[in-house]
Amino acid sequence: MKKEREHLKLVKNSSDRPAWKKAVRFLSKLIIGLIVLFLLKEGEVFFRISEVEVIGADKLNTGEILAAAEIEKGRSIFLLSEQGIAEKIVKELPRAKNVTVKRNLPDKIVISLDEREKVGYVMTADGFWAIDQNAVPFAYTEEATAKHPLISGVDGSLVIPGDPLACSAREAALKSFFSAWPGETRLEIDKIDLSGSYNLIAHTTNELEIWFGEGEDMEYKLKLIAKSIPYIDPDENTRLDVRCGNRLVVSSAKVIEKKGVDP
Repeated sequence: MKKEREHLKLVKNSSDRPAWKKAVRFLSKLIIGLIVLFLLKEGEVFFRISEVEVIGADKLNTGEILAAAEIEKGRSIFLLSEQGIAEKIVKELPRAKNVTVKRNLPDKIVISLDEREKVGYVMTADGFWAIDQNAVPFAYTEEATAKHPLISGVDGSLVIPGDPLACSAREAALKSFFSAWPGETRLEIDKIDLSGSYNLIAHTTNELEIWFGEGEDMEYKLKLIAKSIPYIDPDENTRLDVRCGNRLVVSSAKVIEKKGVDP
């Protein structure tokens, strides 16, 4: 009963409030609402995209990056999907990697990226695909330069621009090789054969054939071969086999000097 009386009292007090107070209260709410709407409208205009900056582009030009990003100037900066734009750029431009898109308030967008560096060419029936250190094909060409190794034994269906080779064994072997091979003059690689899934075979410019196996301990294997090169007189049938990892087997070669090799 007490609660009911208190409720009635509150209702009565509210209904007995003077009209001018009600009017003042209504006008106050109306003014606050109009101010909020004004700020929202002006803020939207203030935070519209007017500039897009690209950082890190070298072989890619700014125009093609902006075209891939599809950023509309004049659009609200808060409606931008940074992740979505980064994914668009990588999809359209496989050479691009580590793409980030950031808002620089009030009206600027900054796109930062790295570019894949070519370490070799994957040979396919249609031409050649430049490939980076992580076994990612990223650029097609009808002709390959002699500066980088030609990689054979890879089915064209395994080559997807912007993605690692769709064969885990071949991908792992190439990544291991290119991360360890410094391109030194004593071991200039001309071709790489991946026709055997579990044996990476490299051919040097001076006709050495090197069997590396699956790619484990690649740095150690390369050091072992580099130490051995001065004692080998290569011919067209020379083969170096380091598949076991801890020793080098030489076949069909003219050994200048018999000497233990320990890297």
